[in-house]
Amino acid sequence: MNTYFTGGDARVRVVLNDTDVTGLKPGEPLLFIDPPRKLFEEATSFLRAHYVESGTRTSPNTWAAAAYSLQSWFEFLAAWGGVAWQNASRDELIAYRDGYATAISPKTGSIYSSATIGNRMMVILAFHKYAGQRGWYAGDLLVEAAADGVTQRLPIDGITLVHARRGRRTVKAVSGLVPKRRQSRTSTRPFSISEIRTALPVAGPRATERTEVDRRPARDRLMFDFGWAVGLRLDEINQLTKLSFLGLHPDPDAPACEQPLIVIGKGRKTRTVAVPNWLVLDALAYIGGERKDCLKAGAITGRRESVALFLGGLDGGRPGRPISHRRMQQVLEEVCLRAGIVEIVERTDITTGAVRHMRKPKHCVHDLRHTYATLTYWAEKRAGNPEPWKKIQSQLGHEHLSTTIDTYLHFTTIFGEREGLTDLRKMIGL
Repeated sequence: MNTYFTGGDARVRVVLNDTDVTGLKPGEPLLFIDPPRKLFEEATSFLRAHYVESGTRTSPNTWAAAAYSLQSWFEFLAAWGGVAWQNASRDELIAYRDGYATAISPKTGSIYSSATIGNRMMVILAFHKYAGQRGWYAGDLLVEAAADGVTQRLPIDGITLVHARRGRRTVKAVSGLVPKRRQSRTSTRPFSISEIRTALPVAGPRATERTEVDRRPARDRLMFDFGWAVGLRLDEINQLTKLSFLGLHPDPDAPACEQPLIVIGKGRKTRTVAVPNWLVLDALAYIGGERKDCLKAGAITGRRESVALFLGGLDGGRPGRPISHRRMQQVLEEVCLRAGIVEIVERTDITTGAVRHMRKPKHCVHDLRHTYATLTYWAEKRAGNPEPWKKIQSQLGHEHLSTTIDTYLHFTTIFGEREGLTDLRKMIGL
């Protein structure tokens, strides 16, 4: 095991495995100290045990975020005076927090959010707890990890709060240390009816409605539809497979009727969701047409073919190969920009200090899930269902009904009353 990391000319480097190295999963992060190009064994061991092999965090994006959180901590310690991580204390972590609370992110050009700072600090505390359990660390961060409830799932909400003020900015903290999530905007932001009606044609044609006049790819529109019409999370959309649809037999004469589909949700838990026939027909059309063309363009046949439903398109550099979570996010962002569904944000250049205004997509992929919930609420009410929340709870996979109600209660009025409309497509004028 490493016995020190003192900084100086040394740097911590994150490497994400993108090959088929034996014993490593695709996307698994490793940390190295350069020089002397030595594996940072304690940190890498923590990432593997706590993330890659935990079974509850399956996204390589989550693994990478944790790795970069540790990298920022180790490099802060090096810059703070060459403090070895084994000697790190609460004072260093407070300085780390306060430094980020007023810093500008080079990625976004704006101040780091409290959620980002809190998430990074919880990773750091979890690492020191892991190191303490193995006899590598014995400092006071073990006390903070216990006080802040650092567990396998790293919860940061629902803990008694105190406040620490820095200048004009107030930082809410747990036990005086970890910032509470400070929301600059509501976390529930469904598309309005006008926005969804504007965005869908921009995303592309439905797979069953592609014509010689409009031969644009239908993949992006299909991904959109699984969000707003079924309520799937980004990860759930990404894990859909073609095999799930090949056994379904939708009735084209009953487009609003639904088919059961098993999806993999949070924590690898499976649940059955209802998918309307019209969307199943679109998925089958995509599988038999555009998706097949992408496999051919990528010269992918036989066992090399992925079972993933959504593959790289003909206009990309990886036709026929599964697309990433980030690419799915980019698809929605690009559609919002092209459709003019944007908000104007202020960004600061950390090098020059210049302030500029930029157009930013107004919505993220998860907002499609919120859109499903609000639309379904009104559809169920108009169909005479006295308890519309129960269908939404089941479809979204919420363990507790209160989660569904508390999240969406205040947003069910944005679509207004439109009597007699119970089909989600008719509700938004499709």
